[in-house]
Amino acid sequence: NTMAREAPGYRDQLESIITAFPKGERLTVADVAHYTGWSRRVVSRIFPFKELDGIKFITRTTLARLLS
Repeated sequence: NTMAREAPGYRDQLESIITAFPKGERLTVADVAHYTGWSRRVVSRIFPFKELDGIKFITRTTLARLLS
């Protein structure tokens, strides 16, 4: 039984994101743009945002995994 291994730096990245966004698990395009310093257009193109009720979001854990 093999479990997926965390990327190096994943925990630190996740802690940083939680510190920046303590209130909720879902981050909007604007949240991610603010966090990374990249434009909304860039983050919406490179990250796999999902859509729910017309709002695009990515979870903190997914973002941490992709940034680490």
